[in-house]
Amino acid sequence: MHKTLLIILAIFSVTFVFSQDEDSYVYGDTQSNNSDSKFSGNGFDWERVTVGGGLGLTFGTFTIIEISPTFGYYLTDNVLAGIGGNYTYYEDKTINFNTSLYGGRVFGEYIFQDLPILLHTEAEMINIEVGLNERLNIYNLYVGGGFKQQIGATSYFYLLGLWNLNETKESFYIQPNPIIRAGVAIGL
Repeated sequence: MHKTLLIILAIFSVTFVFSQDEDSYVYGDTQSNNSDSKFSGNGFDWERVTVGGGLGLTFGTFTIIEISPTFGYYLTDNVLAGIGGNYTYYEDKTINFNTSLYGGRVFGEYIFQDLPILLHTEAEMINIEVGLNERLNIYNLYVGGGFKQQIGATSYFYLLGLWNLNETKESFYIQPNPIIRAGVAIGL
C-alpha cells in the first residue's frame, strides 16, 4: 500500500515540477494575459478531456492482443493527467500456453507547445499469471518521453520511449526496458 502511494506521489510531483513556470498560464487564472490558451471557461470543461490509448495485434506462433484505453484531462495547456486500463491476451502455440494480463495506470504528461515532444510519467499495476491458478500483481513506475504529431487543438498521435524504474524479474519477461509505446489522444 505504501509503495503504491509513493509511486502515485512521484508521478504527480514530477509532472507538476514542469508546470511551475512563473509566466505560464494556469487554468482558471483570471490575471493571465495568455491569449494562446486553447481552453476557456471555468470549472470542469469537456474541451479539456481526451480519450484514446493503444491497440496491439500480433498473430502467428505467438498471438498477442492488447487493448489499452486512456482518459485524460488537461490541468493546464501543457499538463495532461489521466488514467488508463490494460488488457493483454497472450498465446504461445509452441508450448500450448495462453494467459491474460490486466491492470490499470495513472499518468502525467508535459506537452511542449511549440515542439513535437512530450515528457511522460506513469505508475502501473499489472496482474499476471505466475503458476497454475496463481496470479501476481506487478507495480511499474515508468519515466520517459516521446514524439507527438498534432491532429487538432487537443488531439495527437504519440510514440513514447519509457524506462521502467521498478523492473523486476516478472516485469522483465512481460516488457524488458526500454518500453516502446504508440497510440492516440483525441480531444473531445
